[in-house]
Amino acid sequence: MNFRYLFSFFVLIFAFIFAGCGAAVIGGAAYGGHKGATDQRSIGTMMNDSAISTTIKTKMITDEFIKARYIDVDVLNGVVYLIGVVESSYQRRMAADIARGVEGVRRIENQLLVGKTSVSQILDDTILTSKIRTELLKDPDIRSTNIDVDTNNNIITVTGIVKSQKEKEKTLYIVRKVGGNRQVVDNLTVAK
Repeated sequence: MNFRYLFSFFVLIFAFIFAGCGAAVIGGAAYGGHKGATDQRSIGTMMNDSAISTTIKTKMITDEFIKARYIDVDVLNGVVYLIGVVESSYQRRMAADIARGVEGVRRIENQLLVGKTSVSQILDDTILTSKIRTELLKDPDIRSTNIDVDTNNNIITVTGIVKSQKEKEKTLYIVRKVGGNRQVVDNLTVAK
């Protein structure tokens, strides 16, 4: 692992701890351990993807023009998915440029929305995301720990690796059923 990635990882951990999110880091480590046991990627690929994500997020946090708290950075096999809401097309472009400058990035899927989000919308999106995650957890045929669900301004984005086309279809069926008539962005990859 590159020293830059390791340094970025520790900077992000300290940022979480000093921001009062120490439990989230510890909980994330436990979650990550379980995810590692079910994820189709190799341990090396998962570590590289995690390092890329951490580096991008750290660079965004330190950038004065990007509001990184509204951007989710998911990385699967070197493909970076930028998901969230930014205030301008300039911020959208800058986020992609930051990601593009990180070693190991193969491709960028810039799915950032340009606009504003109200507090009530954030609450609605969070509740909907929780409902979807709960339904995915209930289904024994879906490895929900490998699936990330984000909802921004009523647009649901599903990102992750599934073991089969059947699991992908079932996941999307549940997401659409719970999400109602909301738009669903499918970033699911079937493992090879």
